[in-house]
Amino acid sequence: MRKYWRLLRDRRGMPTTLFHGVGGSRVLPLNRWIDAEIKTVHDGSKDTATPYLSGFHVMESFDDLMKFTNRFRKIEDLYMVLVDVGGEIRDKEHSPSNILLAERMKIRTKQWKERVKVISTR
Repeated sequence: MRKYWRLLRDRRGMPTTLFHGVGGSRVLPLNRWIDAEIKTVHDGSKDTATPYLSGFHVMESFDDLMKFTNRFRKIEDLYMVLVDVGGEIRDKEHSPSNILLAERMKIRTKQWKERVKVISTR
């Protein structure tokens, strides 16, 4: 098990994914291992985007994640959270950022309580 940084949204006090859900829900459980749904996906339009195998998007560095947050317009409920990661971890090779793709993730209650609010750096 390793620790990595991840962006999550806060919906009524619970962590949620930014875009795609897991098991039919964007709300993520606390204190439980969650397995990514590994499948071929695309960022943006399928016609122009590079396909890749999905996984939980994580970063090793808080500073890299901080820089990455500049890509988001809606930041009111956006948080940086240190999460536990397990299983295979792969590079997201076509990404201009230092994004890794993790097979498994756990968000501990303590980690969620210690989340860091994203503020605009533009």
